[in-house]
Amino acid sequence: MQNLTADTLPLTGLLPLFLLALLIYGVAEFIYAHFRLGSAKTGEYSMSLKGLGFTALVGALAELLIGPVSKLLLAIWGARLSPFEAGLGPAAWIYGFFIYEMCYWLQHWLAHKVRLLWCLHSPHHAPRSINMFVGFNHSFLEILFYMPLTLGFIPALLGVHPAIIAVMTFIDIVWGNTLHISDKVVTRRWGFLEHFMQTPSYHRVHHARNIRYMDTNYNSITLLGDWLMGTLQPLDDREPVQFGITRKVNTASFWDVHFGEFKLLWQDLRHARRPREYFGYLFRPPGWTPQGEQQTAAARKFRALTENPHDPVQGS
Repeated sequence: MQNLTADTLPLTGLLPLFLLALLIYGVAEFIYAHFRLGSAKTGEYSMSLKGLGFTALVGALAELLIGPVSKLLLAIWGARLSPFEAGLGPAAWIYGFFIYEMCYWLQHWLAHKVRLLWCLHSPHHAPRSINMFVGFNHSFLEILFYMPLTLGFIPALLGVHPAIIAVMTFIDIVWGNTLHISDKVVTRRWGFLEHFMQTPSYHRVHHARNIRYMDTNYNSITLLGDWLMGTLQPLDDREPVQFGITRKVNTASFWDVHFGEFKLLWQDLRHARRPREYFGYLFRPPGWTPQGEQQTAAARKFRALTENPHDPVQGS
């Protein structure tokens, strides 16, 4: 642990520069898409900027009230509580990579399968287009608390050295944001990288509301977790991606995008008549109901495949 500062300081300094570069690219992407292609949804860009500002404000208030919260800080706490540390040797880097990838897959899978967590994650999926600013559009609760816990504290608790977590976080943030390059600006696939890395084509599938594509491609760096867990779904050129989520959203409204799912959850909780229903609304997948036809992604996929077993499953 004594070399942690020396191991992570270069990345700590470089990350803001990379994020600034991605932000500048995002602005250039918007200018090109708006003035040259006429395809930019200005309301969605405005909503994303409001989300960035709100997250920065809440982050500043959180640091003022409770101190800094980050993946690295929680990784240090987790390492202190861990019964073992894998170290920094070659085998430890392989182990750390595997644990981080699987932790990322699991937390992302849970964000789609547990309704309360979906309320945190849905703002990232709500826009009906994909662009670099969508990559920055996350709930402040997800960025400031949920991800530091699941991708910092838990991997360290499993023995991954905080320095490895810092490197993986750096790659995750830079590569993961790059996956959101606009499909209007960059249309080609990324060659041999498509065989083992998450690329924009895979991540566009992840952002789709097509029934066939729902709840797939959870990782943000490689294809490893999705391959192991059976959630890998390549883009099928016969079925273009329809971006967004299944409910009607005012994607230009910061409040509807970031808090609309919480509002719907609260309405369901108010009508829950017994503990089973109450906790079902909180912790079962989005679309679950205590009675009647289920509207979860798994149920919709099953019905679509049953009705059209030989045809591509089209979006809703």
